[in-house]
Amino acid sequence: MRKALRTVVVFAAAMLLVLMAFTGCTKYANEQQLQALEETKAAAEAAEQALADCKGETASLESQLAEKKQALEDMKKEQELVNQRLADM
Repeated sequence: MRKALRTVVVFAAAMLLVLMAFTGCTKYANEQQLQALEETKAAAEAAEQALADCKGETASLESQLAEKKQALEDMKKEQELVNQRLADM
């Protein structure tokens, strides 16, 4: 999770540096700079959405894992009970 967040931050920083490299000496942005800014913004939003999706999927999988572990424990207890009943016969 930290790796994904770090990747997003590094990507955003790299895109910011690229955007700065395209800037000229004027205080107004030209069409290319505005387009590069929009592309960078869209890429950052897409990366953030991908990160949120991954976090959601991770939470879902962890929940499923906990359910499966609980089911396994229940089945082990049931097996022990059956084995004990068989031994008592």
